Amino acid sequence: MTGITDVLVVAPHPDDDVIGCGGSIAKHVRDGARVTVVIVIGRERSALDDAVSDAEFAAETENAAKALGVHRCVRFEEPSRDFALSRRVHLDLVRVMREVRPQVVYLPHDNDDDVEHRMVHQLTTEALWMAQSEFFQETGGRAMPAPQLVLGYEVWAPMARFQYAEDIDGQIETKVEAMRAYASQLRHAAWDEGIRGLARYRGAVSAGSGHAEVFQVLSLGAPPAGLRAGGGHD
Repeated sequence: MTGITDVLVVAPHPDDDVIGCGGSIAKHVRDGARVTVVIVIGRERSALDDAVSDAEFAAETENAAKALGVHRCVRFEEPSRDFALSRRVHLDLVRVMREVRPQVVYLPHDNDDDVEHRMVHQLTTEALWMAQSEFFQETGGRAMPAPQLVLGYEVWAPMARFQYAEDIDGQIETKVEAMRAYASQLRHAAWDEGIRGLARYRGAVSAGSGHAEVFQVLSLGAPPAGLRAGGGHD
């Protein structure tokens, strides 16, 4: 999407942004956009990675963001499994939105199997409305214009239907590299192999070959310059 200068990605957990739209993030960066990632919920420890310190896990997050070229990564560190939608967390996200003033926004799609992903979908859609209103002045920023494009990405549950496909054939290795930065998460499952396989499948379905990420179109304003009808940008 040529002409895009600021992109916001809202992720429920660390690594969800990489899995859901890491290739698109790298493509935006390649095209000169600043990408801000907000990770809402903090780390959930497991017996498989309990030996990994919080500092080491934070370094994994930073390294993944660096691999993709993310401009800024904001971590809210909300409690896992005790996460609740509150005015405070809404205002925290509105504050970031008004600072970034994104033209493109990515968030989890609305029918993900993970309950926290669905909660973050709700949080983001509500915060988008709040950020565009003349209210909530306690965030300290001006009301932002509506994004040109709001896209829902897939993580835990692949989407049965999608409206937009992004060719990431040139970014698939960068996406896999970013996933491999989360060494502690690869102890749970071979996510690096999983995201490569899903991208290959999505590429075959949407274009007949290559690698792709697919999205639910949640809002479409004036089409960004360079957007090709039917999916993707050059």
